[in-house]
Amino acid sequence: MERIVIYKSEKKALVITVSSFLIACVGYVLLQHTDKELISWTLLILSVCMLMLGIGTLFDRKPKIILTSRGITETSNIREEIEWDAIRQVDEFYYRGQYFIRLLVDRNYKPELLFPTWFYRLDRIYAQQGVKALFIRVSLLDISSIRLSQIIRRIIKSDNREEVLKSL
Repeated sequence: MERIVIYKSEKKALVITVSSFLIACVGYVLLQHTDKELISWTLLILSVCMLMLGIGTLFDRKPKIILTSRGITETSNIREEIEWDAIRQVDEFYYRGQYFIRLLVDRNYKPELLFPTWFYRLDRIYAQQGVKALFIRVSLLDISSIRLSQIIRRIIKSDNREEVLKSL
């Protein structure tokens, strides 16, 4: 069976890690040569948090999204395969600085899998339409949300999903 595995991006992790060192240098210089201690300590604490995020992302080699000929598996939140036939609509979603993929599935599809989202207003609208939304965050992944949604749409529309996966 052909499958595509998507991991967290090493390039983005390195950018975050290097940025944390630069912010730490700025914080240290401000602490030593100015009287702005609050700003310098804030920058130093921010750099430590960014360093932990960057190193954690760099060494995290677990697959995050798995695309197969049967369906899509997102290993962070959903953790169960969603069949391609159950997905009604796929699109990109940008909310508060983060990119998401929104999958609309039937409301009665695997009810134990579908938890209420943090978009309560959207949940009520989706309930009226008889669908449920699943959000997959793609901010730190190797692939952009636009590219991933195009791939998913292409797989959903195709009759021969194995061939589509082999061509990617």
